[in-house]
Amino acid sequence: DTDYFDVLSEMMRRYPNLYGDISAFNIPARSKHFRECLQLDRIVHGSDYPVPVFGHWAWLRGLVDWETFRRWESQPNVLERDYQLKRAIGFPDAVFARIGQLLRPVAEA
Repeated sequence: DTDYFDVLSEMMRRYPNLYGDISAFNIPARSKHFRECLQLDRIVHGSDYPVPVFGHWAWLRGLVDWETFRRWESQPNVLERDYQLKRAIGFPDAVFARIGQLLRPVAEA
């Protein structure tokens, strides 16, 4: 995969209403940007499903400790595993709730 993180970062600087998501991050090429994404204030949660969710890259990059990695790696629910690993990495509650503020309700006709 081509790494477009620098493009996203530049676009976020230029466009104040642009948000990025953290879906499909638990893969080698994208997991290297976890720390940088923690610094961005316009990030929303996106699940990794159906991309397999493994905490190996977060652990190998020193973003979670061994105990945390093992605890969530054994979680059978892949959506819960993805959520808990991203929480352990340090993504704040706002990342997981922000979408509710961004999506506007559609007026009923």
